[in-house]
Amino acid sequence: MNNNIINNNSANDISHMINIEKSVLSSFLFEPNLFERVHNELNQNSFCFESHKLIFDCMKKLHEKGFPIDEDFIRKYVDKRVSDTVLIDLMSCNPITNVKSYIKQIQENHKQRELQSISFKINQLILKSGSDEAIKNATLELNKISSLYEEKEKKTKDNSIINLDKLSPFLSNLVKDLIKINDYPASMVLSTVLASMAGLIGARAQITNNINITVYPVIWSIIVAPSSLAAKSTLYRYTKKSIFGNLQNELYEEYEGKLEQYKIDMKNYRELSKEDKRNEIEPEKPEPKLLVFQNDGTPEAKIKSLQDNQNGGIVYYDEMRAELEKTNNDKSYKALKTSVFDGELLHKRLVNGGSIILKRPVLCEVGLITEQWLLEVVNKNDIASGFMARYLFSYNTRSDFNPLQIKDFVINTDIYAEVGNFIINMFDFDREQPVLFELSKEAKEFYKKWFNEYSVSVYETETDEEITSTYRLTTYVLKFALISYIFNNSYQKIDVVKSDNMLEIPLEYIKEGIYIMEIFTEENHKILQLFQKNKMLNFKINSIAEKVQKKIRASKDKKISKTEATTGIRDLTAEKLDELIEQGLFKSEKIDRTTYIYEVV
Repeated sequence: MNNNIINNNSANDISHMINIEKSVLSSFLFEPNLFERVHNELNQNSFCFESHKLIFDCMKKLHEKGFPIDEDFIRKYVDKRVSDTVLIDLMSCNPITNVKSYIKQIQENHKQRELQSISFKINQLILKSGSDEAIKNATLELNKISSLYEEKEKKTKDNSIINLDKLSPFLSNLVKDLIKINDYPASMVLSTVLASMAGLIGARAQITNNINITVYPVIWSIIVAPSSLAAKSTLYRYTKKSIFGNLQNELYEEYEGKLEQYKIDMKNYRELSKEDKRNEIEPEKPEPKLLVFQNDGTPEAKIKSLQDNQNGGIVYYDEMRAELEKTNNDKSYKALKTSVFDGELLHKRLVNGGSIILKRPVLCEVGLITEQWLLEVVNKNDIASGFMARYLFSYNTRSDFNPLQIKDFVINTDIYAEVGNFIINMFDFDREQPVLFELSKEAKEFYKKWFNEYSVSVYETETDEEITSTYRLTTYVLKFALISYIFNNSYQKIDVVKSDNMLEIPLEYIKEGIYIMEIFTEENHKILQLFQKNKMLNFKINSIAEKVQKKIRASKDKKISKTEATTGIRDLTAEKLDELIEQGLFKSEKIDRTTYIYEVV
């Protein structure tokens, strides 16, 4: 750093700059996914102090090579000019949540230093060339400073991972509308919407791949996000209105009417003589019909609700912590939840006699939890056993949200709710048997080929815990296809009695399901990295470069096509693969229009 600039700053200013830079670098170290999202907003010169420049440069190179940004790798690859004292100081610094604000401050500090540098140069230039030449040069330099971070900010905003236009009309339009409410991350909205759509269908429909898999549209979602900033209540409220409309309120009104009649019937029954009561059946107290289940109460209460509503529904948890604690404190409840996810018949004997039989225990759920609470309530064996792999995760940090704003925006929920209302009427609320949907011949062959190739790739590159998660997500492809098909085609009045081609899922919906799965594979990868960082995995997740290497070595000819490389490897995109090639870790060669990737020997 220029000594003139140091001299122009007070000791307090310098100390403040050091702390800000340390906080940001420490946050990158403790949350590597954060570096992925925001590193383009900084460069090496953004940092004032030489050691911080070198550490950031090391992080960037590790990221480009697909290596993890952690203590071991930084110690191994960082410039020798960075002392251990600096690294220890950095690692002892507490990470921050409002990293965006700190990055802005680093940018402003950088601009200020550049201005001070220009001021010094102008004074020198005036002495040599006069004021006119100095003003001309100063104007050029000032323009450069004002646009110092514009290009990078634009680049970051344009780098959209999720292309909503690739989704089917109903899903695409609804997600776009809900995002507008408060600029929610797309994966957060998708996880809420998909679980809600699945909950409305419940056990009224199934899908088969025509070979070996038949599943109900059960979707469990967890949104990991800062509690208040995520504004989950608003998202849940509008999602419920859009999918369920007034259906649940109408069911409650129907229940209240039956309850009033029950009270009258019960009063009349009590007034009967003992002899007359022998010839009469005591009135049975009605239970409310549910599409949206209560999120409180005991596990036994949930079983009773499912018994009274055999086609299931959805439950929303404003705070997921208590529910996850229940599953870990009660083995029988965890077993029940596993059965519910799989839709298996459940027979539970009651302590006081009798039993409860759930023919099709199907219940979707969506909940929100903070990162810290997730780490506190999840057990290591929950991940190893695959229990947590049943969830679709949407992982969001504070930097993914904008400040909450009051907006003059109201989504027209009625146009979406009409679809949900028709679907319930079409399938019948109290349907006895599910309607079975199957894949069209074209969709079946595509799904089979995709799954087999994807499975081989996963087997070659992923750890046991990653594989468990991946295979769960592949079954979600069928569920996504079924849900999307039903909601997009309900206007055609699907004949759920007559078995014809209207019960076949076309290829386009399988392709959409695979794309949605890819979105949540990335989200799931962030969660696995979080668990790894907190020593909650049994196996170390390999870097992208190591996975590509393993895939090449497993191939017959020790080469793979670029398409094969980007298929089945978590977090690998064509752009990242190009970067690995540019770094000299791999080489590419084009043969007959196909680009092949080789390992550099």
